[in-house]
Amino acid sequence: MLNTTQEQMKEEITQEIGRGVRLDYIRDTAGEWIDSYLPIYNNEIIEEWKNMPGDYDNRGAAELGAQQGHGIVDLMSLDLYLYYSDLFQAVLDEIEEDHAIYEQERMAEGDAI
Repeated sequence: MLNTTQEQMKEEITQEIGRGVRLDYIRDTAGEWIDSYLPIYNNEIIEEWKNMPGDYDNRGAAELGAQQGHGIVDLMSLDLYLYYSDLFQAVLDEIEEDHAIYEQERMAEGDAI
């Protein structure tokens, strides 16, 4: 799950940047991106929740302010949202770093000419 999702995120973000979408816009709309990666069916939510790192267990309700009356699967979804948020931010940081290195190399090549 982890590597596949991260690779999918990286590929989609890179494609959007290739189309001219700015990285800061992607950061500003991260919630929409993250929502698109979250499973919607109970069995998928439960399976992915089981596979995520344990330090995300029960964080969603605390950090996102879940109200009473939510079922367990809803609470699992909140935990997954935090997990996918962290994954998405890590991918964005990696792309930003790769882009900065590319720009530095390109500038260095321009100075050498």
